[in-house]
Amino acid sequence: MGVSWSELRRVCQAPVRDTNDVAGLLYGDHASLPITKVMVDLRLSPDLASIGFFVCGLAGAALQTTFGGLAAVGAALLVLYYVLDCVDGEVARFQRVCDPKWGYFDFLFHMLVKPLVFCGVAIGLWRESGAVWPIFAAFAASTATLWLKLFLETPGIVFLKEFLRRSRKQDFIGETSRPMVVRALEVELASAGTREPFRLRPDLVTLRALMTNFDVGLLLLFGATLADLAVGPFDAPLLGTVTCRGLWVLYYAVILPVDFADYVRTYVAKGHFSHEVTRLLALAHHFSLDPRRDR
Repeated sequence: MGVSWSELRRVCQAPVRDTNDVAGLLYGDHASLPITKVMVDLRLSPDLASIGFFVCGLAGAALQTTFGGLAAVGAALLVLYYVLDCVDGEVARFQRVCDPKWGYFDFLFHMLVKPLVFCGVAIGLWRESGAVWPIFAAFAASTATLWLKLFLETPGIVFLKEFLRRSRKQDFIGETSRPMVVRALEVELASAGTREPFRLRPDLVTLRALMTNFDVGLLLLFGATLADLAVGPFDAPLLGTVTCRGLWVLYYAVILPVDFADYVRTYVAKGHFSHEVTRLLALAHHFSLDPRRDR
């Protein structure tokens, strides 16, 4: 019988529930748990899921360069790619495995697979209809996806470089300003743990997350490929003859750059970069590296 479902949810999913995004809450947690249970019961390594999600991502993106049934299979593999991405973390938490190299590869996998999906769809549409506009649409969507990821990750990268460069906590602040800065960090630390997690609600925040989330988009892509099998190309106002998959890439070519531009605007206007670096310092200000690492 193996481990119970309730224990799996408690050990594998509850610790990261407050950091889950819209795709995880919508379908990732539900779809991943049966696979996680099989892997936990069989005592399989989470590395298998990590390799599996990368292979599914590459294969799914490659199959998007085709059309018809193969494109639908590719879209299904891309959905599985996201589910397996959830599975590897869940199995690792259950087995209490922590391997930083897989966190590094995970980041690179996403940075590689996401633009390849848009490019694959564009090539498939070009091969199917000879239209060139999907290439430009894929470029816009891919660029916005990569830049948004880098933009949101930059505070953590800057913080980590600074933190590792200076091995002792006192290196971060001067002696004269130490009390004031430490108090600020402690206040930030207290507030960091009380931030409201994302929840599915009938509001604009949830709507924006649904409209811009790449993993939700993979479900829509799967639906679009199935719709293309059922109805084929059709005439749309202002666009001429298009397919559902064409509308999919066109939608993300518009919405993702707009989303990125709005993130830049609010990030700069509200000083989020400084706030995020301070928050990370607050979370880590009790941590110090072994002084022997300096030698």
